[in-house]
Amino acid sequence: MVKRSKARAGGKRSNGKAKGATNAQLPDVGKILKHLRARHRVTVRDVAERSGLSPSFVSAVERGESDISLGRLARLAQFFEQDLGAFLGFSTQLSHPNFVGKESRSKVKRGRGVDYQALHLPGIDLDLVIVRMAPHSAFRSEIAHDGIDVVYVLEGDVVLRVDGVDYPMSGDACCVYAAGYAHAMRNESARPACVVALTTARMN
Repeated sequence: MVKRSKARAGGKRSNGKAKGATNAQLPDVGKILKHLRARHRVTVRDVAERSGLSPSFVSAVERGESDISLGRLARLAQFFEQDLGAFLGFSTQLSHPNFVGKESRSKVKRGRGVDYQALHLPGIDLDLVIVRMAPHSAFRSEIAHDGIDVVYVLEGDVVLRVDGVDYPMSGDACCVYAAGYAHAMRNESARPACVVALTTARMN
């Protein structure tokens, strides 16, 4: 359950976190809900009626005066057409730019002529992958992992192979596929290629 901090004896308030935690690690559900309501221009009653919750409960959650179970939180996320992870991503830790530091970047060896860099994005469970491929280069082997991949070709021509099928892609082409199927990439052309991908799996 996502809980609001409660007052301790003597008038002091518990910070509701384990020792060493920071405020940025705990999503403020009330602020997230208020932000999304304003963004979608809906009322508390609209949210309550379509998520099967009472207006008084939704209002109390928004004010930070009520606990909320994961089940009810999922209903709110569904109303805004978000999965639970994306819903909680609308937290104060993303209200300002979080830059990707060296500790969140890694190079992965995929084959000769393939420059493969994975950047783990702060605050969200996504990796941004940048692949630069020399002419006539290719992944040395197919890979497979949990989650979804989104691939966008910035420059040049590549062949994406997914589950044994080749898909030629040129600049500006974009596709989405389940990354659990074996996949690889190659550049059969005489010029360099650059691909950017988003993946829900941790690649570094």
